[in-house]
Amino acid sequence: MKLATYVNKLQLYVNSENGKQLSLLLALEHNYAKQFLNSGVQLHQIDGTCKTSLEAPWNEVASNHLKTLIHVDAGDYDEAFDTQKELVQAFQRGMSNMTRWCLPALYTINNDLRIVATKADDQTETAVEGQRKKLEDAANVISKSFTYCITDRGVLHSSKKYGTYCMIGILFRIYFKLKQQNLCKNILRAVKAADMPSLDQFSKSDRVTFRYYLGRLYFLEEDYAKAEHELDLAFKECTTRQSKNKELILQILLPVKLMRGILPTASLFQKFPRARQIYSQLANSIKMGDVKAFNVALTNSESRLIRQGTYFAIEKAESIAIRQLFRKVYLVLGQNTRIPIQTFQKALEFEGLNVEIEEAEWMLANMIYKGYMKGYLSHEKMFLVLSKDNPFPPVSQVVQA
Repeated sequence: MKLATYVNKLQLYVNSENGKQLSLLLALEHNYAKQFLNSGVQLHQIDGTCKTSLEAPWNEVASNHLKTLIHVDAGDYDEAFDTQKELVQAFQRGMSNMTRWCLPALYTINNDLRIVATKADDQTETAVEGQRKKLEDAANVISKSFTYCITDRGVLHSSKKYGTYCMIGILFRIYFKLKQQNLCKNILRAVKAADMPSLDQFSKSDRVTFRYYLGRLYFLEEDYAKAEHELDLAFKECTTRQSKNKELILQILLPVKLMRGILPTASLFQKFPRARQIYSQLANSIKMGDVKAFNVALTNSESRLIRQGTYFAIEKAESIAIRQLFRKVYLVLGQNTRIPIQTFQKALEFEGLNVEIEEAEWMLANMIYKGYMKGYLSHEKMFLVLSKDNPFPPVSQVVQA
């Protein structure tokens, strides 16, 4: 595509307020980009043509986009970041005169800024290990796009407010990458204070992304009930075609479920092989009360669980496996409601947990306290006395209550 052709197309889409086509014209990965690069246009030709053919801010938008394409094609992501940043800022300067039609283009250029910043940081990571200055800079620029959306005072049906949750999704992705999840709270406070349409009025992809990251935030705060609620909604709304995204949701959702004693079905594991690889042995050992197998599976998956930040949550699920073991003792003994504490100690030893009698007693007391078992301990006689009425309530009901 020749430079003049590109400029004419951009002017046409701006005049007709065709945001979808404009977004394709401003994307770094599209046929338009390849056609332009194949035309052999040089950097020095771009500014003059754009300046004489387009009004502000579109002259800067077009010139910076085309420069970014050339820099990316040359593998120079430092320069590409600078021109992509200038592109977004030029677009932002013109946003007060735009309505909802511009949002597809806004999404594209901000997300491309995130990608270019990441690649620029990757190029310099060996020199300054662990620092992601370009991505931090990108977050500051993108946060202004978020502000322009959430504070829009235009008529609601054509308001840029409808871009708010897409911008949140891009920002949350960056904040999690930077391990600056605390910054998400500022965004959530702004949303709470704003006069926003209900979340149901936004696109499904925006809802799924928002709920996924919100669920991860609650998970980090160990508010597992809220985490499960948001992640459940995200998983249900995520389409079956987006299997990779469903797998990402399951990385956090399944640990929360396992902690509640809710085990994945065989059909779920069949659909999602990555989840099966990590969690099937853990789930099966919990179901069987096989504490030894649980610890082996935990050790085998340790590096993966640590990488995805779920190791300590899964570790907590060991108490469910122990509860199942104690229930097996109760069933093997013919549902006798008076059982010596030493019997449980021996069961734990068989599973590889070499504990003193006092520690076994403490574990039983903890099970009763958490509601996993109904009964009381006779310390004097070293017996557990179980309730005759439903001594082992379903774990999911206990934790939910």
